[in-house]
Amino acid sequence: MEEKRVTISDIAQELGLSSATVSNVLHGKTARVSERTLQRVQALLEERQYVPSMAGILLAQNSSRIIGIVINDHEKYESHTLEDIFISASLNHLSTEIEQRGQFMMVKKTRSMEEIITFASMWNLDGLVLIGFGRADYRYLRNHMRIPFVVYDGYCDRTERIYNITIDNFDGGFQVGAYLRRQGHRRVLCIADNEICTAGPA
Repeated sequence: MEEKRVTISDIAQELGLSSATVSNVLHGKTARVSERTLQRVQALLEERQYVPSMAGILLAQNSSRIIGIVINDHEKYESHTLEDIFISASLNHLSTEIEQRGQFMMVKKTRSMEEIITFASMWNLDGLVLIGFGRADYRYLRNHMRIPFVVYDGYCDRTERIYNITIDNFDGGFQVGAYLRRQGHRRVLCIADNEICTAGPA
């Protein structure tokens, strides 16, 4: 006998919440939902392996095929975020990969988590790639929306339910140092825009 599909009403009844509250969590409309309620709903949705209703399935079949790239518009870029060499090179490669899969890329700069949630929902994005945010930001987004996202070269000490693609800064730095040493250099100046992953003098 086929197992009965879990519905929003089932989730709501089990948690003692309204169906509207569960639906709002599913669609990222969480401004009036408490953090505790969000976590309870998210946990039960995963535990029950919730599958969208037929309306949700039809919506998924009409997906936007858009992957959103959201970049932290940090003040260090001095209003030239997309001109940064790392950001521009990343966008170039991401664009190639996304287009090869028959999807489209949409880029947004922001510092606001709420703007990211609104952006993802408004455009019915298939997924997000996040660049330049912090651990707390990633955890906040994971708990406030169900759209899948990937952290691109981020730092996450707790990566449950977060896909993190990292660059190995430490091994890369070691390889650079080893190369310079083989070339006979003994004193090297390292210039960086922040102190993250920047080792002190040896």
